[in-house]
Amino acid sequence: MTDRLKILVVASEVEGLVKTGGLADVARALPACLQAMGHDVRIVMPAYQRIREHWRDWPAQPMQLPLSLFENHRVQARTGTHAGLPMILLEHAPSFERPGVYDDGYGAFDDNPRRFAILSKGALAWCKANDWQPDILHLNDWQSALAAFYLAEHYKDDAFFAHTRSLLSLHNAAYQGHADARWLQPLGIHEVFFRSEIFEDYGRINLLKGGIHFADGLNAVSPGYAEELVTDMGGHGLGAYFRARKNNLIGILNGCDYGQWSPETDPDIAAQFHSIDDTGKAQCKIALQREFKLAEKPVPLLVSISRLTDQKGFHLLIPALENILKNEDIQVVLLGSGDAQLAAQLHSLEQRFPLKLRFVEGYDMALAHRLEAGGDAFLMPSLFEPCGLNQIYSLRYGTLPLVRHVGGLKNTVVAYNNDGSNLNTATGFSFLDPNANALQQALEQLIQLYQTDPATWQQLQRNAMAQRFEWRDSAQQYVDFYRQLLATPRSTSTTSKH
Repeated sequence: MTDRLKILVVASEVEGLVKTGGLADVARALPACLQAMGHDVRIVMPAYQRIREHWRDWPAQPMQLPLSLFENHRVQARTGTHAGLPMILLEHAPSFERPGVYDDGYGAFDDNPRRFAILSKGALAWCKANDWQPDILHLNDWQSALAAFYLAEHYKDDAFFAHTRSLLSLHNAAYQGHADARWLQPLGIHEVFFRSEIFEDYGRINLLKGGIHFADGLNAVSPGYAEELVTDMGGHGLGAYFRARKNNLIGILNGCDYGQWSPETDPDIAAQFHSIDDTGKAQCKIALQREFKLAEKPVPLLVSISRLTDQKGFHLLIPALENILKNEDIQVVLLGSGDAQLAAQLHSLEQRFPLKLRFVEGYDMALAHRLEAGGDAFLMPSLFEPCGLNQIYSLRYGTLPLVRHVGGLKNTVVAYNNDGSNLNTATGFSFLDPNANALQQALEQLIQLYQTDPATWQQLQRNAMAQRFEWRDSAQQYVDFYRQLLATPRSTSTTSKH
């Protein structure tokens, strides 16, 4: 085996082109790091209509793509580069010539099974058409999970892929790609695989579940999330199937792009700073207070940047904040979009506490940077969090995270003990029980420390700013796992499981 690996990353979104969540960040940052380490990396994703200006002038390679005996599609592979990375964008107008990525704003597209089957099998077809034999097929979430099945079954007798192994990364296993059983035939899934331990899930197809079965290796995007996936409570209904693959499941913590998130160089903040002892951090807070017409006074300024979903703990945060706002002199600025009902509750809270709280509905990247730099603490009370990135950004800016002790949050934030016994290692605050009272108690602890013990608060900020979660460290763990998979005969990985 040569030191240089050929790695094909298949993803439904890549940061800088299309992004709906953390998957996009990983699908750009990890390949970039692997490439910098000397590996031959290619990324395959759909040629979405919304990014046509990026790919319309790229060379087009026509390919015939047989999904099954009954469906044969004509696809064009557009090849170019994005952020210095070799890209293959699969152009298929019936699937990707629409404004949305996964849905139309009201519900998921009915033909998502076919759309992402074309992505999954198209990635393998491109390899054959271009005589590019990948060592590793690196898949991401349910949208490309079918590629593990196609590799193991459609190409099982093809010598071209005899050496190739598949890895399925789980960025958020709550999203599983459910589909009606009528899709079995169009997707080329033989009914023998439509059983409970493979694709069948309460009478429907579960694409992620099939990928979990067929992939040679599985990884969660933090060790904490890997531990939770094998439990009934944390496995999103698939705990038993993750337990069946626990010997092939590892957790690798996502890294942080410090080129984008660093207070020393950030162009979007009021004043750059190297430490909390610089005046820059204080200037950023004052600038944020002025921007949102909040009183310029030394009270805790709490910030949050999030999708508005129950997963992110807003049904805990809203009642906890309501009680805190009644009794404490604090300021809060929230940025987020998503669930309309949660947004309405936050707008209502803003109207009730106009001197203390601001809510901006939507997403603004530059504002996100200003919030990270100007806040004193960052609120992230997630019910579950596979990895999380904002708490990592917050640490870098000396904005102490308050998180629930779950998933990647517990791998990245060291909660302060009230007795001060971990003063030199603590980087934030946390709570465990998923209820508003536990969150409120953590908020009260945070506020009291800020108000009564500035020296300890500043020590926590110094600890936080010293943390580093480098992509190169994570990428090396991926390479080690790739090599472990390549050293495992396929007969003891996929084919023995059915």
